[in-house]
Amino acid sequence: MTDAAPTHPLAGILGGKPPRRDTYEGWQYYCRSRRSFVPAPRLSLDQWQAMSDRDKALHNLHRTATHVNMPLQETPMAKRVASLVDRRIRGNAMRLTSATWPGVMVFGLGYQGKTETVCDIAAEFEVTFREAGDQINPYAMPGTRALHAPVVYVQTPVTATPKSTCQAILDFFGAHTKGLTLPQLVQQVAASLDGHGVRALILDFTDRR
Repeated sequence: MTDAAPTHPLAGILGGKPPRRDTYEGWQYYCRSRRSFVPAPRLSLDQWQAMSDRDKALHNLHRTATHVNMPLQETPMAKRVASLVDRRIRGNAMRLTSATWPGVMVFGLGYQGKTETVCDIAAEFEVTFREAGDQINPYAMPGTRALHAPVVYVQTPVTATPKSTCQAILDFFGAHTKGLTLPQLVQQVAASLDGHGVRALILDFTDRR
């Protein structure tokens, strides 16, 4: 029996785009893989020149992937935002009452790392929360296919309305929404969040003004 050939770090990227994280399956993939990328090794000029043309091309492609997939820089503001979001998510998750839960609004210019910061904190929470609960949704109804979703990430439409926002939330679970009125959508969202054991709902609004 021979050992399997090692997989190159680029295999996951070249194999196709990952699923959208605003679906249940896509979010689970993100939670598992968000820190799995292996950056290109640093080579001296002599090391690079000693490589074959094929290996040079592969290494250069790996370097490009490394540059465009750099981790977020931990700035003082990013640390403050991450700390606040983490405290709020964990605090809300431990509440035993059904009172309104406080939220956090993170806003700023585009490409500042808002989405990635919040998603990374939420994903870390989900991994820990699942481990603490043995991967079980304590509120799942017997005999039903109740997805356990401690965190729901939703990208709202550019021109978001109450109805389209409800539809986007339900799309995360792959739920049927066609023909439903706004009151029915609101009721179904509330039932879905409760039935799937959701502890954190992330609404990612995009302002295109």
